[in-house]
Amino acid sequence: MADIQGTNPKLPVELEREAFMLAAYNAQIRDIPSLIHVARRVRFWVTPILYRSFAICRSNLVGECHPLRRTPDEFASMVFSSPSVITQHIRDLWINTSVESIRLRQLIAACSRIETLWISNNLVPGILPVLAQMPLQRLSIHLGRLFGALKIDFGHPIFSRLTHLNVLDCSSPTPEAWEESWTGLFELPCLTHLAFQDIFSGPIVRDILAQSRNLRLLILKSYDDTFRHGEIMPFATDDVRCVVMVVKNSLKDWEAGVVDRADYWTKAEEFSKKRRTGEVEAAAYIEA
Repeated sequence: MADIQGTNPKLPVELEREAFMLAAYNAQIRDIPSLIHVARRVRFWVTPILYRSFAICRSNLVGECHPLRRTPDEFASMVFSSPSVITQHIRDLWINTSVESIRLRQLIAACSRIETLWISNNLVPGILPVLAQMPLQRLSIHLGRLFGALKIDFGHPIFSRLTHLNVLDCSSPTPEAWEESWTGLFELPCLTHLAFQDIFSGPIVRDILAQSRNLRLLILKSYDDTFRHGEIMPFATDDVRCVVMVVKNSLKDWEAGVVDRADYWTKAEEFSKKRRTGEVEAAAYIEA
C-alpha cells in the first residue's frame, strides 16, 4: 500500500486515483506517458490504460500520429521484451496484416487476457486452442478460415462468452451449408450482437431475425454502398434490430471505438434505438 500511496498525497488516495484515471481515459493515448511520469502510484494506475489496445498493421499505416498502431515486428519486440509489464494489460487487439503462422500463435498466446479480437489474416485451425484460453467477449474473424476443413463448431469454447461476433467470411453460404453448419449461431449463450461483412442473403437474414431470440442487433455491413440489395432491405426495414451500414475503413472505425467509444457497434445500436423510439424513419441504411 505504501508504494501506491506515495508520500503525503494532497488528496485522499481514492479521490486522487479517480482524478488521474479520468484524465487518462479522456487523454489522447500519446499523452498518457506524461501522466505516468507524475509519480510511481500514478504509473501503477494508468499503465493498464496505456497498454490496453493495439493494432498490428502494415508499416505504411504506422507512425507517430498513430500511437495505437504497431508493425508485427514492433509489436513482437514490445511483447517479448517485457511480457509481464505489457501483455497482462492488453485487452483489445486488431490484426489485419500478414504475420507468419508460428509468430501469430506466439503473439496471441502471449496476450492471453484479450477480450476483444479482430483478426483477418493467416488464420489456421491450429490457433483455436490458443483462442479458447482467452476471455473473449468480442470477436471479428473469418470462421471458414479459422476452422479450415472442419465444420464450424459453435459449441467450441471460443464462443462461450461472446456477446459480439463479427463474421468476416466474404460470401454467403448456400442454403444447405447454412442449415448444416451455421444455425449453431442461434445457440450461442451470450450472443446479443451479430455482424456480417458482405453476406446479404434474404433467407439468411430472415432466419437470423426469426430464430435468434437473444439477439439485440444484427448489422449487415460493407465497405461501400453498392450492396443495398432489394432482397434484404424489407427485413432490415421491418425489424429495428437490423441495421444496414457502410464501414469504409475498419481500422479507423476500431480506433474510434478505442478512443471515443464510437465504433460501428455503438453507432448501429444508437441508430436502432432511435428507430425503436421513432426518432428516425424506418430506413435502415447508415454510414459509419
